[in-house]
Parts: sequence; C-alpha cells; structure tokens
Amino acid sequence: MAEEASAPSLSLKARIAALNLQQVQGGSVPPSHGNAATNTKKKPPPPPPSAPPPRLAERSQTANVPPVQNYAPTTARGVGNQPADNGGHRTVLPPPALNGNSAKPSLPPRLPSRTNTPRQPPPPSLPPRKTSSQSVLRKDSQESISTIASTQSMGSARSGYTNTSGTTATSLGEAQPGRVKAPPFDPSKLPPLPPKKTQEEKDAELARYDPVRSKYLTRQKSSTALQPTPSQPPSLPSRPALPTRPSSTRSSGSETKPRRSALEWGLNKSTETPPAVPTSRPASTRSQPNGGAPPPIPLSSRPDLASIQASKPRSNGQSGACLKCRDFRAVDAHAARFPRESIPSHDLNWLAHQLCDPLPSLTDKARAIFTWLHHNIDYNCAAFFGGCVQPSTPANTIASGLAVCEGYAGLFAALGAQVGLESVVIGGHGKGFGYAPLAPGSPVPSFQCGHAWNAVRIDGGEWKLIDACWGAGSVDGASRSYKRHFTPSYFIMDNNEFGMKHYPEDSRYFFRTDGRATVPWEEYILAPPGPQVYGAAGDYGLNVVSFKPWQREVRVHDPNGPSVVRFEFEKRCPHYDPEALGEGKQFMYFVIIEGRGGQNKQWLPMEHDGRFWWCDIERVELGVPGAGHKVLACAGTKWLDGPEGSGRGVTRDMWERDRYGIRGYSGVAAWDVA
Repeated sequence: MAEEASAPSLSLKARIAALNLQQVQGGSVPPSHGNAATNTKKKPPPPPPSAPPPRLAERSQTANVPPVQNYAPTTARGVGNQPADNGGHRTVLPPPALNGNSAKPSLPPRLPSRTNTPRQPPPPSLPPRKTSSQSVLRKDSQESISTIASTQSMGSARSGYTNTSGTTATSLGEAQPGRVKAPPFDPSKLPPLPPKKTQEEKDAELARYDPVRSKYLTRQKSSTALQPTPSQPPSLPSRPALPTRPSSTRSSGSETKPRRSALEWGLNKSTETPPAVPTSRPASTRSQPNGGAPPPIPLSSRPDLASIQASKPRSNGQSGACLKCRDFRAVDAHAARFPRESIPSHDLNWLAHQLCDPLPSLTDKARAIFTWLHHNIDYNCAAFFGGCVQPSTPANTIASGLAVCEGYAGLFAALGAQVGLESVVIGGHGKGFGYAPLAPGSPVPSFQCGHAWNAVRIDGGEWKLIDACWGAGSVDGASRSYKRHFTPSYFIMDNNEFGMKHYPEDSRYFFRTDGRATVPWEEYILAPPGPQVYGAAGDYGLNVVSFKPWQREVRVHDPNGPSVVRFEFEKRCPHYDPEALGEGKQFMYFVIIEGRGGQNKQWLPMEHDGRFWWCDIERVELGVPGAGHKVLACAGTKWLDGPEGSGRGVTRDMWERDRYGIRGYSGVAAWDVA
C-alpha cells in the first residue's frame, strides 16, 4: 500500500472552516485542495424513481373542445391525438413488433390495371458513344454560350417570380407552356468567316486611326527595305597573327598570349617603336624681323578712358541706391487710370490688385497707392474745422472720397495688405497746419498726438516713412478749403528729413538712418523753425531741408553775425537730372527783397554750379524789421509772353538782356525779416 504524502500545514483560516463544516455535517473533515486523500470513496447509487402520479380521467375529444392539458411527466402522459371512443372502447392500431418473429402488416392491394389505355412504345435506344479517338472537340462560340446562359438566367428569373415552390420547369428540363424556345444550334448554317487581312491592309487601317504610329512603322519599313537581309550572318574578319614567343617560354602543348602593359597599349609598342626626340627645333620658315622679337603693340589702338565713359548711357533715375532720382512717371500714370467712381462696389481687393499686380517692385507698389490717394481722396475740411471728425474704415473712405490724416494712413495700409506690402499706421505729432513755433523761453509742452502717417517696407527690406495725407494736397486756412496738389517729396525724402516734422508716439517707429535710435521730445519741439518751404520746391527737384539760413527769422541788425547773409539751397540729390526724368531743364531762381527802408524792391538772380544755388545779400538791404517784410526765393515759371513753364532753361544772361523778361514766378521758400 502506498504511503500517503505528507500534507502541508493548514492555515488558521482553513482549519476554522474545516471545523465548522464538521460540526454542521457531523462527518469527517473533507480534504482540501492541498490535502486531498489518495483513496476516494465510491458514490452512492441514485435513489429509485418515484411512483408515477395517478392518470387523470380522459374526456371525449371534439373539434371545438381542445384536449385537456396534462401537466404530468412525459413518461406518464398519454399519446396525443388519440381517436375518439367507440362505445367506451378506443380503436387503437396494434403496436409495432419489437422482435423479428412477429408478422409484418400486409401491404394494401394494388390498383387494377387500366386495360383501355394503349401501351406506350418503348423509347428508342441511344446511339453508341464514340470513343475518345473518334470524338471531335469543338469550342463553343461565345454567341452560343451567352445565348444559353441568358436563356437559363431568364428562365430562372421568370420561374422565381411566378413559382414560389422553388422548383421550376426550367430547372427540371421541361418547357414551360407558352414559352418560345430558341431554334437548335446548327453550325452548318453559320456564315463564313471573313478573309484575313494582309499586313498592308492592317497598316492602311492603322494609318487612318493612328497617323503618328503609322509614320513610325513606315519609316521603319523603309529603313529595313534599304538594307537587304542576308541569308546568313557575315563571317567575322580574321584576327592578325599574334607574335610568337621564343620556344623557351612556351608551355608544353599550348601557346599563351603575351602580356602587355598599359603603356604598350597606348604606344602600340608591339608593332611600332616611338620616334626619336629631335635634338633641336626646326628653324621657322617665316621671316622674323628685329632678331625674332614680337612686333610692338600700336599705342593708337589703346582705348581712351574718357571716350569709354562718354559712351556709357546716363543715369535715368532708376538707381536702386537713390530713391530721390527714381523715375516714377510710368507708375504715377498707371495709378491715375483707376478713378474712385469706377471701382466695382468699393472692393479693396480688386483695387489693390489692379494698382499693384503689374508692378514687380515693392517700391513701385507703394508709390502707386500713394499716388492713387492723391487723385481720389480729399481732405475732409468740413469735419476738421467743424470739430466732428469721426473714425472711418477703409471702405467708407473709398465710398465717400473724404478723409483726414488717419483715413489716408488706414486706407494705404489696407490696400498694401491686399498685395503683400508690409506697412504700419503711425500716430504722433506733426508740424503741419495749425502748428506755431514756440517763442523763446516758453516751457516745453507735453506730447500731443494729432497726426498719422505710414511706414512701409520697400525694396531691399528698408522701412520707409511716408505721409500720404500731406503728399495729396494742403489745407488753406483763410478759405478753410482743400487744395489738391501732389507733393511727392513726402514719399522720397529720407527718414532723417522726415523726422524734422514728424514725431512718432511709439519710439520703435523713428527708423532713422544716422545711427540714432530715438530723438528726445524736447529736441524736436524746441528746434528753431526753419524757413517756410512751399510745395513747389519738391516739384522742381529741390531738397526741402537744404534751405539756408536754417532759422526762419533773419535779423537786419545782428552784431554777432556777419554783415552779409547767404541764401542758398541745392537740388534733391547730387546726380538728379530733370531732363533725364522728362521734367525739362532747371528754372532760373532769384531772390526778392524789399530793400533798405522798404522802399527799394529788388529782384536778385542767384548763382549756381549745377547743384547749388546761392545769393549773398547785405543785411540792411533785406527790409524793415517788424513791418512784415519777407525774403522770398522764387523760380521764374513764365518767360515773357510764353506759356506757363516756359521759364525752364532761362539763364541769367537771357534774363538781364531782355530786361527782366520773367512774367510769372512761383515761391519755393520764405524767411521773415526781424
């Protein structure tokens, strides 16, 4: 007998559970999963089945009364659907035999044969099947296969629609009544096949539908036709005999090729020997004068530097380094072609692209918008002088055609954004209409923001300060009206000159080019006022910040100053050429003074050297202090009886010879006599 395995120690919880089970059942502790006995007891036999319940009294079954529901077990229930009683006795079929000795039930008698029906003849016998050698395989045509398949599918679909039993006459091989069957297939009645096309006919048909490919095939045929095809490939040419090695180097029974180096391959050393190097060069057959020295270079053919410089074209103002000399005539003419009244529904996007898309340069795009504002937007003098200025959107500015400085700057930035121009609206102080210089000793006023302008990024990534409002025109304080006058100097002046009359509210927007990041407010507001420069100065190509003396007031009696005062100015840049830009020649400039005691008005012509104009005048000849006299620098715009602008090209000699033939002039700057 095998020894029982030592059971592992039970935990406290398992032992308590085993004791509780023993007290409840009164038996021994059942073995746990870890302490199972090796010998298991047999299961006791199942209890005998219980006695069946008594059968219920059966009642007669009728058609209207259902059978009595019996809830007895299936072993005790009666057979359902039993026949009715016949006088208390049921007619029950005998049970089937359980063994093979019992007699089987007799079959029912056959039906009598029908003597009056004639006997059908037997079906004819099938012909003998052909052997595999005698059978002829024929591939069915696509037409017959598709016809049979379509007939079967149509029959199946029709049978599925009319017959719900799932079995149709078509599936059984029988013809449905009223159905027309296709005639039997007879291969002898098929039409004969068309004759095969020749290669020429195929090429002709290909040429009709694909001419490109037909040309290629025709060219290929012609090339092959010119080259006769040989019946057999030509024989290869015989190779030259290789040099034989001495008998001492030959191996027994075979001959090997000599090994040749790369140098031998290049020099063909096996067949040739390199020519000998000559000891001296052969004498030249040509005559060599001067002992064989080369002929001297003729000095007359050397180019002249002065003639080269003269042959170069002059600058047309398109230099990228100088914005003041750039020719904007084509851009300005293009911007004038889009009046505000012709814009469809005041569409900013349409207007911006029409103005700027033909212009590849960022500078030209900005100039086009700047010029368009001059032609189409007027300063709203009624709102400005009435004190009822309201902020407006760019769309409202285009719709009304009126704006103040903020409207000009906002519309410029909005149009530039549509075409990819980087621009910002800058608010700050401007020395424009209504500005009065401070009197000496006046306190420094606080900063006031009353003007707006723009900074736009032009070619080269430079941030350029512009003032579209002041460039479009000016305000007449006496009549409180707006005068449309194009002043391009507020587009081309450099940022340092621009900062003399503009002070931004945000210190990031000075954009100075002299190395100074910012300018103190005191320096800007306390700067002495310069001379009054008119808009014509910029139109005539003069530098608006070059007028001297720098102060507006010129004293008649100044003990600390010189007795002679020089009035001077210069053109906008050293290489500015008005004729190259189509503006014509320069005007003749002169100075008008009241004379000593204000009784001797004089017209003094100015000297010039092509870039600067100047005139030296004694102080006592300027006029009377405090009488409102002014020193006026003018340009002669009309010569004698000529039209306006005929003063261009007039020289000082012409003016003096014709006894001051200037009949019209325009002021460019003015100084006060103090």
